[in-house]
Amino acid sequence: MRPGEAELIDGFLAGEHTAINAIDGWVQQAAWPFRRRLGDRWEDLLQDVRLETMRLLQDNRFRGESSLKTYLWRVTNNACVDKIRAQSRVQWEEIEQVDQWGDEPRRMALEEAARGETKDLLIRVLAKMSDECKNLWQMILNGLSYREMSEALGVSEGALRVRVLRCRRRAVAARDELIQNQE
Repeated sequence: MRPGEAELIDGFLAGEHTAINAIDGWVQQAAWPFRRRLGDRWEDLLQDVRLETMRLLQDNRFRGESSLKTYLWRVTNNACVDKIRAQSRVQWEEIEQVDQWGDEPRRMALEEAARGETKDLLIRVLAKMSDECKNLWQMILNGLSYREMSEALGVSEGALRVRVLRCRRRAVAARDELIQNQE
């Protein structure tokens, strides 16, 4: 364990404001890249991570093999990915409930049309992306971790994260260009 980490952990568990603020700051920094994707679940996620951090530290799960900040960064990233995966799961409705909705089918038809436009935009953005980006995204969609992806591609985890970030930026730029050309 690095100097000062044991005191920081003890302070956090004892409820000292400086320790709580330090650890909370690290958690927020680690979760920041996921904020847009989490939307209104952002605060819930931060609270979940705080509780998980408290549980892990009370159970002495931090072994000091890395810095405390790195350990919390990993805990936070795993929680963010889990939350995003959970919100992407499909919610099925029973067919009997559909008949009870009344005007709801019209609203659903409008939403479906909007999804169709979004899907069309996504297809057009993907058409502009390189095969490398498409391959990386496919690996992510298949649930591979960055470690597994880096081993499969023979590159370091850091280099892989940079590649994914660059692909994301290219996709956002392509999307913005397509939207601007529609206007």
